[in-house]
Amino acid sequence: MLLAKHVDPTSLYEIRPALPSSPESPKVLIVDDEEDIRKILEMALTTISGYVVDTAKDGRDALQRMRGKRYDVVITDLQMPEMDGTRLLDIARNEFPDIPIIVITGFARLETAVEALQLGASNFITKPFRIPEIRDVIEKAVQRKRDREIPRRILPCLVEEHLIFHIPPSIESKSGVIHYLTEKLVGAGICDESGKYFVSVSLDEALTNSLFYGCLEVSSDLRETESGTEEFNRIVQERMQDPSYEERAITIEMNLSPEEVVYRITDPGSGFETPDLSQSLPEPSDLSRLHGRGLLLMTCFMDEVHYNETGNQITLIKKRADQEASEEIGNLEIG
Repeated sequence: MLLAKHVDPTSLYEIRPALPSSPESPKVLIVDDEEDIRKILEMALTTISGYVVDTAKDGRDALQRMRGKRYDVVITDLQMPEMDGTRLLDIARNEFPDIPIIVITGFARLETAVEALQLGASNFITKPFRIPEIRDVIEKAVQRKRDREIPRRILPCLVEEHLIFHIPPSIESKSGVIHYLTEKLVGAGICDESGKYFVSVSLDEALTNSLFYGCLEVSSDLRETESGTEEFNRIVQERMQDPSYEERAITIEMNLSPEEVVYRITDPGSGFETPDLSQSLPEPSDLSRLHGRGLLLMTCFMDEVHYNETGNQITLIKKRADQEASEEIGNLEIG
């Protein structure tokens, strides 16, 4: 059966309702030229996860729907007739910069995923589909979009700002500090709304790693099986309530100036063997691994990513858009 190649049917009945506290169900547009794929995703996201779902058969059809209705997130295949997902991304990035677009890519195709991220995709899912993975990626995208819609302060003039947070190991603390650390980026002229979203994605990935693997010291390998995901979540919740872990705070520093924003995140963990980011993008052996995508997203979305020697501190740098362009021109002239 065709669907069996893309979705594990047994996983459909293990999903909790998505975003139960939201005042309005998220609106999702699924774009794929295969009718069977559209149907199985629509069933999973409406019947099981509670989303409002529309479908489109190609990029041209998707653009018509996006121009007539506001969506919280778009999921699109890349290989389609008429208008493919790459062209859809290129147009939507300019027309709908506030709508996160998640691309569907073939199993472990690193180059395809990287190209889509660089074109403006907010994340990716791989075939064969894992419904828990899809739900996790969509839920994060929807929440980030809604966070962006919170009115931000007007920044008439910024000289410099330095902030230091010590946050406890909790999901609520993580989400709150991400909003606080990114709310001034547009007003300060570092980036536009689309760029701000990508910075928030990078911070979320970095803080998630620091929280789960640094503060709570939960093994990432547990998340790679259906039963392991349940065990992973159980251990996370258990350790969040354990007083011995409550004191293991994450330190977050932000330096914001008109030229750039620098984030430095330090956790109390023992660290890990850090990858060499000076030569090329990271190449996770399996892009479908839930914890393997974080570094790839950060290196695509931020201008610089650095680890300390022990691996328990990461530095993320986003330069002002016109500053980055000037540096690239200067490098070309020097060369």
